[in-house]
Parts: sequence; structure tokens; C-alpha cells
Amino acid sequence: MYTNRRKFLKDFSMVGAATFSIPFVLPNPISAVKLNVLVLGGTNFLGPAIVNSLVDEGHNVTLFNRGITNPDLFPKLSKIRGDRKKGISGYQNLERAKKIWDVVIDVWPQNPNFVQNAITILRNRAKHYVFVSSIAVYANYGPIGLDENTARRKGNNYEQGNYNLNKVLCEKAVEEAFPGQFTIVRPGAIVGDRDSGPFGRYLLNRIKNRKEILAPNSNDPVQLIDAQDIGRFIASCLEKRVGGHFNLIGPASKLGYKDMLVLAKKALKSKVSILWMDPKFLVEEVKLEPFMEIPFWIPITFDPEPGFYQISNKKAIRHGLAFTEYDETVKTSYLSFKEKRFIEEEGYDVVFGISEERENDIIARWKEKTK
Repeated sequence: MYTNRRKFLKDFSMVGAATFSIPFVLPNPISAVKLNVLVLGGTNFLGPAIVNSLVDEGHNVTLFNRGITNPDLFPKLSKIRGDRKKGISGYQNLERAKKIWDVVIDVWPQNPNFVQNAITILRNRAKHYVFVSSIAVYANYGPIGLDENTARRKGNNYEQGNYNLNKVLCEKAVEEAFPGQFTIVRPGAIVGDRDSGPFGRYLLNRIKNRKEILAPNSNDPVQLIDAQDIGRFIASCLEKRVGGHFNLIGPASKLGYKDMLVLAKKALKSKVSILWMDPKFLVEEVKLEPFMEIPFWIPITFDPEPGFYQISNKKAIRHGLAFTEYDETVKTSYLSFKEKRFIEEEGYDVVFGISEERENDIIARWKEKTK
């Protein structure tokens, strides 16, 4: 039943236990009040949220990217063109800049070779490295309350398509090259402005634009985080000179699947009728797969990995993680979908949800069963 979710985590897509669970205060100040920050990427989804947070705090930001994705964003910021997919040669313009950076923020890679190339160029030209990783690094989601000290997936060599392992190897490269001078954040599901995932495109779209939708009559836990909360947290860590590993998981208080839909319906002022169906009917009779065909739903009573949406965010909250109100996230996410403010991920062909035709057929079957 859950093999597709495991496959998703592997394809969308270790190294023993994490050893940096205690945050560390950086031994030397990164900089004065204004930081010189180099952002590798910065113009697709999470990148703009990070850049906006840094700019709002008055830091000096330079973007290093190909100039292809959303090239008109941030017209006032300095830009250096380069292509990381070309290896070391893709950094020629950055090398010519001959500048020392207080902070480098690496938003995108799932390939440790890309991270290692950036480190080769920047090891002696940057004081601090921020890397955006993922909760996918953890080896086992069975336990409830996984924290930053939880064992990561094992492996030492890059494997094409193995997102989970490759993120671990990216983390390891940063840890080794910048000991005591790194911040690694591990978000879960990221939503909000520019999100191309199923939250806006599937879940909120159905709530806003269909007359009826199906949903499991279940309030199993859900975790997600607004992109702008990640941006603000990274900026705050840099200003406070706090390093280490952090699970960036939201929302602020516990959210159940049923609550998620009801609150989203209210925020969008939708008149949709939500047909709450027996979870066993959905899973056993009509063979819908949780998480993949019912996005964000993991029925913990018969899921072998109930900890997937119950990961601890206590450490990040202690160090300043604050959350956008859920209804604001809903509105932003839906507007972003409606205005098509997202870009399809290159090579990303994972399909979440079901077709309208199949949903209509299941609704008809449920009504016949329960009349």
C-alpha cells in the first residue's frame, strides 16, 4: 500500500547518526550588521522567499545562477551568471569576481557533486555555508518525534535518482568543508508562493473550484511549512550567528488532515461539499493510495511509518522559527496557483491525486453505498 510513497521518497529523491544535534554559536562573527550574501540559485520557489527575507533585513545579496529561471526577479540585485551543471567551468564568472562572502546559501542541489564543486570554488572565499536539505535524509519514519539527532540514511556514493541519500551526501560535504560554520535546514513539505506541488494545484484547486470532493473521514496529522517561514528563519540564524541542523516543520500547532481541508475551505470562502468517507472504503475498496492519490494524508493507524508527519520542530522553534497563519498560507498558495506563479520542476513527473472522472466515479459509488 505504501510502496509508492517509499519510492517517491527514494526517487524524488547515509551516514550514521547525525552528530550536530546541539546548535552551535559560531566562534567568529559572520560579519557586521549587513552581511554580504551569495545565493546559489534564488529565483524559482524557495529561493525568492530566502532572498526577500535577506533584502528586507538590509543585507547585500548577490545571485549566482544561469539567468534563465524568472530572470526578471530582483532587478536591483547584483547577479553573476554561471551554470552549475557544467561543473567547475560553470563558475568562471564567480571566480573572476574575487570577492569574499560572509555567507553562501545553497538552495537547490540534490546532487552532492554540485555541492562539492561549489565548495571547491568557495571554501576559501566564504565564512559560512547554508544548505537547504530535507527531512528525506532520515533513515526511518517509524518513530514519533524524530529530531535532528535521528540516524540518517546510509551510503557513501552518489546514486542517480536517490534523492534521500544524495541529500545526505550534500550535508556531509558541507559539514566537512565548513566545520562549525554551517547551517543546514531540513524542511518537510514546503507550500506557499511559487509552489508547484499538490497543495495549491490539486488540494486547494479542488476545494475552490469543484462542487463536491471526496476526503477520508480522518484527522491524521499533517505537517507543512510556508516558504517564507524558511526564509525568515535562515535570515534570523545568520544574524544571531546560530549554526547547526534544524528541522523546519510546521504549522505552529498540530494540524489534522480533516482540519486542513475545513480551514482551507473557510479561508478560500468555498462552497464545496466535502464528502467524508470511511478510510477503509477509500483504501481497501476503491484502492486509493494514501499520500500519492490522496495528497498529504497518511493514516497512521495502519501506516508502518507513522512518524513521517510527526517530526519534531522543537529545536527550530527554540531558535526563532515562527509561522505564517495557515489561512494566509492557503490564500497565498491558491493565488500562486491561479496566477500560475510556479515553474514545473525539470524532469519531475510524479503525479499526485486522481482525475476528476475517477473522483466522480468514487463519489457515485459512495453515495450508492451509503444511501
